[in-house]
Amino acid sequence: MVNNVDKIKEKVDIVELISGYLKLQKAGVNYKANCPFHNEKTPSFTVSVERQFWYCFGCARGGDHFSFVQEIEGVDFPEALRILARKAGIELEQFDRSFQNAKTRLLAVSELAVKFFQKQLWKSNSGQKALAYLTNRGLKKETVEDFKLGFAPDSWQGLIDFLKNCSFRDQEIFEAGLSVRRENASGYYDRFRSRIMFPIFDLNGQAVGFTGRVFETRPEPVEGREPGAKYINTPQTLIYDKSRILYGLQEAKMSIRSQDKCLLMEGNMDVIMSHQAGVLNAVASSGTALTEQHLKTIRRYTNNLDLCFDHDAAGQQATDRGIGLALQQDFNLGVVLIDDPACKDPADYVQQYGAKRQDKAKETRSIFDFHIETACQQFDPATANGKKVIAQKVLPLIGKITSAVERAHWIGELAFRLQTKEDVLNKELEALAGRWPAPLAGTSASPRLAEAGPAVLEDYLLSLLMIKPDLARQAEQSLISFCSAKVKLFLGTFINYLNEANRPANPVDFLLQTAAGEAEAGKMYWEKLYLGAQERWPAPAANSRELQTEFTFIINQLQKRNVTARLAELEMAIKQAEKQKDKKLVVSLVGEFQKTADILKH
Repeated sequence: MVNNVDKIKEKVDIVELISGYLKLQKAGVNYKANCPFHNEKTPSFTVSVERQFWYCFGCARGGDHFSFVQEIEGVDFPEALRILARKAGIELEQFDRSFQNAKTRLLAVSELAVKFFQKQLWKSNSGQKALAYLTNRGLKKETVEDFKLGFAPDSWQGLIDFLKNCSFRDQEIFEAGLSVRRENASGYYDRFRSRIMFPIFDLNGQAVGFTGRVFETRPEPVEGREPGAKYINTPQTLIYDKSRILYGLQEAKMSIRSQDKCLLMEGNMDVIMSHQAGVLNAVASSGTALTEQHLKTIRRYTNNLDLCFDHDAAGQQATDRGIGLALQQDFNLGVVLIDDPACKDPADYVQQYGAKRQDKAKETRSIFDFHIETACQQFDPATANGKKVIAQKVLPLIGKITSAVERAHWIGELAFRLQTKEDVLNKELEALAGRWPAPLAGTSASPRLAEAGPAVLEDYLLSLLMIKPDLARQAEQSLISFCSAKVKLFLGTFINYLNEANRPANPVDFLLQTAAGEAEAGKMYWEKLYLGAQERWPAPAANSRELQTEFTFIINQLQKRNVTARLAELEMAIKQAEKQKDKKLVVSLVGEFQKTADILKH
């Protein structure tokens, strides 16, 4: 198992792996990005090419290939192993089968269901009718194949029987969301029947769920059958969470990154037709309101988000729902409106105008301009009541802007449209402020050393020694009576490194081979310190006077912290001795206090 894990690490570069999820930017010898695991404005997520390691200085998470996949995908180690084996081109069968867990089984069920539905679409008589419907809607057959669309036959057991013949159990099919338990508990029936099937894939291209669009193949109504919902979706399962999954993101993620913009739509057909027309950065929220998790996923690729929904009240409400969340996460928001009366949604627009959809997708309006304009169309800005209602609708949105400069701009725009003073609108804004959620704050990763505690200073010192290990001897002489047992141990390890004839070029490798590497959370601790050292002192500065100056400052600060702590102890001891009326002890302690205080003067 260990050998196979190492083979995966050899074949999968950690920068390439993480680039599939985040927008990495070169920063010296490393790469940086906004952390996907907490909200921040200044990138503190660092990836080391040299160490094949990642670490966030904001939330203190880090690790290797496997820990990243576990964190970003929300999976356990066996599932991360399977995902990375697939990326490395290593057959899963090479691994211990005990690593096949419940998720792996459900993913296999979903993958077979995709193939079953595809075959039904292309080979069955009913499927041919569904295929004709799709092509009449404007879809090319290549597009149908690319998105792996399928058809669920008008059968109560068709899929279940197929999957059971493939050695899957009733319970597994049910847990994958593909069947429904009968009310009398006598068995199961297919969830999707007589429906056009849209598979939903995760970022690794694995089928995790489905959307089924009703498609009645019988010309006459069936007695006893109630008309079903137009669309039904896979319920929440172990592998499918609709609050996290965005339809089409697997196909769109590279275009989102290259264009630095995501176009969010409402329906699956909108996304597919847009991709066919060349709008490759389109995704959809799979029939649910835009969530914080959706936005966190999009933010891995861009902070520019355009909303494109149906030109009706429902579509505009869907747009409204995600705006507050997106503004709190500091997205640059725009709106692409389908304003052609002949087209009720983006899919219709593509069917009618084809490649012109690309031009339409570029017609972005600011979300604030859109809402001011819409409110002014609904209510008369010339009347007192109209001004009040428009302000009530628009101000809460403006209040969510985190930038004071941008907020002032839109207050000015609204004041101009309402012919009202900006001061009046600002007072209204202040009155509403208490009811708005606070914007999500970023986390600073670089403490001010003058105010840092001993533990931070000690880590800073060890980090510096990784760049300039020959300072370890000087540190040991200066700190022998001041530093913690941990630092004494590690200083000894650095000196052993200096004394080693065949030492590795990087002290990190030596530290990880020694007992010292196990004393403080092992590899994570040392890799984190080394990344921090590379951030603070890039290679050209490694031999400069700057390092010596930093080193001297840290030593002095550690000595100062130690002396200050000792003075506090002596002060308490003097009070105790005075209380006990032990004059001899008081004189002794006062003498030690004065000598210790003199150290601070020097």
